[in-house]
Amino acid sequence: MSDQLDQLATAELQRLQRQHRSLQLDLRGLLEEKAKRLKKQNHMINVLQLEHEKLKDEIRTLEGGTHARKNTNKEKHLGTLQKQQTDLQRVLQGERTNLWELEGHIRKMEKEIDALRRNEVPDNCYKDTICKVQKSVVKLENRLDVVNKKCSDVLTENSKMRDAINHMLQDRANFNDMWQSMVTQFNDGKKLIMDLIDQSTLAFDQRQELCTKLSVLKDRNENDKVMHIQEMREMQRRLEHDAKLQKFFDIKGQKRMNPELEQRELDKKQNQKENYERQIFEYKEIIERIKQLYGEDDTERLVAQFKRQEDENFALFNYVNELSHEVEVLNDTTQELTDEIERQKSEQTEKELKLKTEALDYLNDEMARIEQLAKETSERKKNLSDRLQQLLKGIEDIFKVLACDDAPILNVLSSKTFLTVHNVKLFIGVIERRVNLIISTINIEDNSNRILARKDRVPKFNIRESAKIKH
Repeated sequence: MSDQLDQLATAELQRLQRQHRSLQLDLRGLLEEKAKRLKKQNHMINVLQLEHEKLKDEIRTLEGGTHARKNTNKEKHLGTLQKQQTDLQRVLQGERTNLWELEGHIRKMEKEIDALRRNEVPDNCYKDTICKVQKSVVKLENRLDVVNKKCSDVLTENSKMRDAINHMLQDRANFNDMWQSMVTQFNDGKKLIMDLIDQSTLAFDQRQELCTKLSVLKDRNENDKVMHIQEMREMQRRLEHDAKLQKFFDIKGQKRMNPELEQRELDKKQNQKENYERQIFEYKEIIERIKQLYGEDDTERLVAQFKRQEDENFALFNYVNELSHEVEVLNDTTQELTDEIERQKSEQTEKELKLKTEALDYLNDEMARIEQLAKETSERKKNLSDRLQQLLKGIEDIFKVLACDDAPILNVLSSKTFLTVHNVKLFIGVIERRVNLIISTINIEDNSNRILARKDRVPKFNIRESAKIKH
């Protein structure tokens, strides 16, 4: 029997060690994950700070515009987010320090448990242990009987509640089926109404389009009719005009005999002849003057010199024209270059504005991402706090289940025993001592085996002892 109890104690100790090891692994995994996340966050913060320093110059160029107030608010908001990030890092560092302390204390507990396992129970405590175990067996049997009765009551209530829940689930399934059928009918009716509305809208649009085409055709017909009438009138007017011209030329084409007119024509011709002779005389005088001016009597040479001078003047004229054309080409080129410079300036301005806009968009995106990161960090901190509270609650439950004595804690704290992160070591120490005491008391003789083997054994329920155990 003692071997069985030793095996049970060993199995219980192994189970506790496995549970402790699993908790230690979870704690280590959480610490490693937090360290990696903190490292990533620090790296991300450094990168963002560098980008913030690079973008300061571009942001200053926009401070004089209409978005200056908005940019100032954004900068304040970014500063607030950076402060929040710093505070969160500080809080996370404190939590990590606390978790490291807990891990060290857990390692210390493991070492103490190993040291206690190596210790053996002395012979003088053997009989006292047997008596205590017998008493505890009686107490545990009484508690087991009470717990079985309570468990039976709870199972009965659970069966009733399960029947009620099944009935409610059936009602809910029926309601869902009816609701789904009604929703399907409603959707079908809605779809039919939408189809009718689309058909009526399409018919109205077609009617409107046909009416518009008919009005356009009527207007075009009227315009063609008016243009045809105008063309007919124009052709009639031209025919009348051509008839009148034909009649006029027929009359003018007839030769008329008028002496006064003939005498007038002869006088006109005589005057023209005299004018020509006078012009020839003047031209000869001009030629003589030219000869005297140039000192050349030969007319051919004078003509050749005049032609040569005219050729030179014409060459100079062509040269001047070429220079004017080149000047115009240069002016056109200059104008094109000026236009190109203006275009390049406008493109450069648009490009700078686009880059600044993209920078602002990127800054807004980064701000949103930092806000999201801060939110995720807050959620992670909350989750870690919840996990820590769960661990503290589990330790407190173990403390209550083992019915540990809180006198040492009251001596240290001198106040009510509230479990916190700062005094968790005291509770764990008390739990260690209580576990060691329980392990040392698990030694039973054959007498206990005979007592447990009796079939007519009736559990004895002691109210005072059970109350003491509960307290």
